[in-house]
Amino acid sequence: MKTLIASVLLLAAGSATAHNSCNLELDAGVRITDESIEFYREDQQTYKIVEDQYLVVRGQVLQLNQMQQELVTSYAASIRAAVPEVRSLALDGIDLAMEAITITFDGLLGEKNQVSAQLITELNNVKSDVNRYFTAGNPITFNRGNEDTPDFFGKYFETRMERIVETSVQNSIGSIMIAMGKEVLASGGDMDAFEARMNKFGEQMEAQMSAKAMRMEARGEQLCKTIRAVDANEEKLKGVVPAVESFDIIRVNVLDVDIAQHKI
Repeated sequence: MKTLIASVLLLAAGSATAHNSCNLELDAGVRITDESIEFYREDQQTYKIVEDQYLVVRGQVLQLNQMQQELVTSYAASIRAAVPEVRSLALDGIDLAMEAITITFDGLLGEKNQVSAQLITELNNVKSDVNRYFTAGNPITFNRGNEDTPDFFGKYFETRMERIVETSVQNSIGSIMIAMGKEVLASGGDMDAFEARMNKFGEQMEAQMSAKAMRMEARGEQLCKTIRAVDANEEKLKGVVPAVESFDIIRVNVLDVDIAQHKI
């Protein structure tokens, strides 16, 4: 039962973030503010870009030539360009998950059922928090969260989604089992007929969701291109600034082939 609810909750996110052609890994923490972009290894800051132009490595502002400066500016710009795309895709994914929940549980338990209402409320809270923390002026963190600036796409988000699933299972298993029992009775106790009804229900749900899931996948592909541009700019910067050449913050796997050269 937990698998059923978890699958519905993660339907949209899976189509957008787990696409085989783009697998993003952050080998360090990233903190983005209006003033700077900071990179961390464990709890130590390795370097940062201030005002999208000053490169500060271990507390020292580096003197850069024109080419190096252009690469720093380009790197910072590509990172900032990715943030609204991540935010938009996350919000759309939550919306798609809520629609999938409504179709699934309304189909099993009837309209305005408690399970759907609870899950929609929880996901609306997540959506509100994504809007809140991805608003201009607020620090945004990836792979390095705390109570003030949680990492929505790291352990914080994973733990929160697990809590939603666990709570939903506890509160809904009785209602779902009763509904499943009614479906078995409606099939005259014939388990083959019941399985056929469930398969038909799944096919109907898939038909309703597939077009929107495909659009999400296209959006995910576009974000993948944006992230690859960030990774390419990072590699260029490492190639011309010796002070950062040992840092590999972003790693992108494309078609399961790791294009990163080093690990931080």
